[in-house]
Amino acid sequence: MQWVPTITLFLFLYPFGWIISHFVYLFNRDISSSNLSIIGTIITYILFLCILPSWGHIRWKTNNLWVSIGLDFKNKFQALNIFFSGFIFSFLLLSILVLVFFLCGWVDRFDNIKFTELLNAILLIVGIVVAEEIVFRGWLMEEMVLLFGLRRGIIIQSIIFSLAHYRSDIGLLALIPFFTGLFLFGLVLTLRRTIDRGSLWGCIGLHGGLVGIWYLIDSGMLVFSIDTPYFLLGPSKEMVNPIGSIFGITILLITIFFQRRLFARTGRFLASTVNASFKDETP
Repeated sequence: MQWVPTITLFLFLYPFGWIISHFVYLFNRDISSSNLSIIGTIITYILFLCILPSWGHIRWKTNNLWVSIGLDFKNKFQALNIFFSGFIFSFLLLSILVLVFFLCGWVDRFDNIKFTELLNAILLIVGIVVAEEIVFRGWLMEEMVLLFGLRRGIIIQSIIFSLAHYRSDIGLLALIPFFTGLFLFGLVLTLRRTIDRGSLWGCIGLHGGLVGIWYLIDSGMLVFSIDTPYFLLGPSKEMVNPIGSIFGITILLITIFFQRRLFARTGRFLASTVNASFKDETP
């Protein structure tokens, strides 16, 4: 029955955040349902952060929750070094994509980056990406390892990560490559954390770099030709996101191949306080 708290946590928190968010109606009756949903999600996340230290103490038997999920603030230089190593890797991956498109003649022009777009990209990294990494590669990964062990925990966490990004505005044929890319991306990020010996900063740098830099590209920094094959840019013409493209899936598979070899050389390590043995486990 160890799985019951894992499942019920957000089943309790999200409705509670939704109820609290509806008090906004007392001050603004004209607020849209989408903005209200965003407010509810933010409140849910704040409640989650408030509960997390007690969760770690009771369930994982740790008094240092932030170290357990990979956010060690003591050695700031090391944290920055790991973060920027992940960020630089994301820059290299997107540079390969841009170079291929440029050499194939599918880039019409390069435009300047606006300050507001740069600010939005930074907010994406600081807000959404950090939150996702704490939830998925931090808390959820620890929970999955506790329940299923390292190998199956990595896979199940990546499946949940991909399904959590379900979008109702794209068709089934587009969802399949989109979910496939997200699943592989979840594996890449989780293996990144194990290679970084439990640190979450490399995941934040890699995830944040891909999201932030692609946001700038998609906001007009690069103008792609109308002749560009859409399956190289995303799962469909209506959704330009390389994570679900043939190019993106191929790059992720190659990355996993080299990560797995590096993981085997650096040893089986995950900074965790959960009661699970990782002996004889391979991802």
